[in-house]
Amino acid sequence: MNKRNLCFVVFLLSFFCVNYIYAEEIKYDFSNGAIYSYEYIRQDVSFVNAPIIATKKNSSVEKIPFFIKTVGFQDNAFILDIGNEKATVRRYISPNGSIKGSPAEDSSIFPFFLVFPDGDWKIGTSITKKNDVVAFGKKYPVNWTYTLNKIDDARGLAEIDFKAKFDLNDDKYYSKAMTLTGQIIFNMAEGVIHQANWKSSYGSKLVCKEVSITRELWTFQKQTIHSLKMTGVEK
Repeated sequence: MNKRNLCFVVFLLSFFCVNYIYAEEIKYDFSNGAIYSYEYIRQDVSFVNAPIIATKKNSSVEKIPFFIKTVGFQDNAFILDIGNEKATVRRYISPNGSIKGSPAEDSSIFPFFLVFPDGDWKIGTSITKKNDVVAFGKKYPVNWTYTLNKIDDARGLAEIDFKAKFDLNDDKYYSKAMTLTGQIIFNMAEGVIHQANWKSSYGSKLVCKEVSITRELWTFQKQTIHSLKMTGVEK
C-alpha cells in the first residue's frame, strides 16, 4: 500500500474511530533547494509603575520578512540558511526539529524550532521537553509542553498547542516571571510550519522591606504578541 492510499484509509477510519487513538508522525521535511518565505510580526506593549513617577506605557509593532532556504541534507540533518537581505544564519536541523549545528554562532539565538517527538504522536496527548535559555546574563531552565490537538486530514494540517514555563530564580527583594503560550499550524504534506501565533508575558518587581512593612519600589510588565505566517514557496 503506497502512502497516498494509506492516508485515504486513515481518513475513512476517522468516521468510525475516536480521535485520541489516531497517531501521526510530525516531522520537518524541507524540500532540497526550496525557498520558504515567511512574515513575522511582533507587537510589544510595556508598562512601568513607580511611586515617584506616573505610569508609563510604550508600544511598538515590527514586521520582519525572512526566508528559509534548504541548502541540502546531510548526516540526518537539513542544512538551512535563514534570514533576509540584511543577514543570514545557518542551522543544521534534524527532522524532529532539534538543532544539530550552528556554525560560528550560539544556537540559542533566533530562530528556534519546536522539537517534535520521534515516531507517532497520538492526538490529544502532550509531550514535554527541557532546555536552557540565556537571559539577564544567566542560564535558566525552561519546560516546554506540546499538545497535538487535532489533524485536518483533508488539508494535511496539524494543530499543535505549546507553552513554556520558565524557572526564574527570585529573591525576597526582586522577583520576575515569564510565561509563553501559543499555537502552531503545521503543514504535514510539506513538512514545514504553515502558521504560528503565540504570546509572551514578562513581569518584574522590586520591593523594599522595612521591619514589617513592604513597599513596592517599581514594577515592570511587558506583553508581546507574535505572529508567523508562510507567504510563499519557491521550488
